[in-house]
Amino acid sequence: MDICQMTGDRFEERCSQVLRFYLNPMGQHKLYGLFLNSLLELLDLPECRYNLQTVRVITEDTTDDNKRIDITVVADDFVIAIENKIGAELYNPLDSYVKHIQSHYKEKERKVFVVLSARKITDCREVKKMQVHGYKYINYQMLFSVIKSNLGTYATDCNQTYLTFLFDFIRTIEKRYYNSNMEIKRFFFNNRNSIDNLIYEYNAFKEDILKTQKENIADLRINVSQKTGADWWAYQGWDLGISFNEDTNRIGIESSFSDETFDNQLGDFHIYITVWNKKHFYPYEEELKRLFPDCPIDYESVNNRVYLHLPVIKGNDHEEIASKLAEYYFIMKDVTERIK
Repeated sequence: MDICQMTGDRFEERCSQVLRFYLNPMGQHKLYGLFLNSLLELLDLPECRYNLQTVRVITEDTTDDNKRIDITVVADDFVIAIENKIGAELYNPLDSYVKHIQSHYKEKERKVFVVLSARKITDCREVKKMQVHGYKYINYQMLFSVIKSNLGTYATDCNQTYLTFLFDFIRTIEKRYYNSNMEIKRFFFNNRNSIDNLIYEYNAFKEDILKTQKENIADLRINVSQKTGADWWAYQGWDLGISFNEDTNRIGIESSFSDETFDNQLGDFHIYITVWNKKHFYPYEEELKRLFPDCPIDYESVNNRVYLHLPVIKGNDHEEIASKLAEYYFIMKDVTERIK
C-alpha cells in the first residue's frame, strides 16, 4: 500500500476494502475470526456469537437517501455498521446510517455502530455527534494492538501470503498516522494561515536582530583593525574574523553575537579560535592548550572544523570587545609565526 502512494479518499476506500477482506471469517486469508473477534473484544461484546460461514461483509452499503455506509458486518444475531475515517473530519450523516440499519436489519438482535479512525477524535462536536447517534469510537491503533495480541492462535494455519499483506497494511497505517506525528500535521493544516503569519513576523523579528548585530560588527571591525593594524573581515556582515598561515595550516579567529534574550536582544559576544580543516589544528594543539588551559575545544563540529571556545564577553562595550580581540590577535600572530 505504501508503494502505491494512495492518498485522501482513495486511500480510505482501499483501507475499507482491506478491512472487508480480513473481517470476512471465510476469506482466503484463513485467519477466520481474528479480525471480527478482535473487534468484538474491543467493543466489549463477548456475548455476540456467529457462524463463520454465514457472516457477510459489505462495503458501500447504500441507504434509502443514497448515502453509503463504509463497512457493514452482518452476522447471525448482530449487525455492525462501521464508518471508516482515516484522517478526515467526521462530517458523515450518521443518522442516515442508523435509520438504514434499523429498517433493513430489523431481525438482528443487536445493532452496533462504530467509528473506526486513524486519528484521535477529541473534538467535542465530533464526540457529541457519535454519542447522539449511538456510535462507539475505536482507533486503528487500538484495533491493531488487539489483533497482534490475538494473532498467535490464528497464525499457524493461515495463508502466509495474506499474513504478510496484513502486516504491510498495519505498518502502512502506523507509519502514516502514528509514527509521523499525524496530530501535529493536522494542527499545521488547520492553522496554516496563522502559522504563516507567525513565521512572517518571526522572520522579520530575526532580521531586525541580525541588522543590529551587523551594525555593531561593522563598528567593531573598524575598531579592532585600528588596534591590530590588520585587515579583519566580516563574513556575511555578522561574523568578524581574521586568519593566519593561509598557505599552510590555516587557523584564525572568528567572533559574533549570539544567545539573544528578551532583555539582551543583541546577544553576548562569542570568540573562537578556529580551523577550517581539522588536520590543520593539530600542529597548534599543544601550544593552544598551554595558552588557554581552561577553554573547551570542540572537535566534533560540522564541516570538519575545530573550535576553541574563548571566554564569552557579556554586554556591548565595544572598547572592551575590540581590546580582547586585539589581545587574541597578537597571541595568535606570535603562535603562527613560530608554528607554520
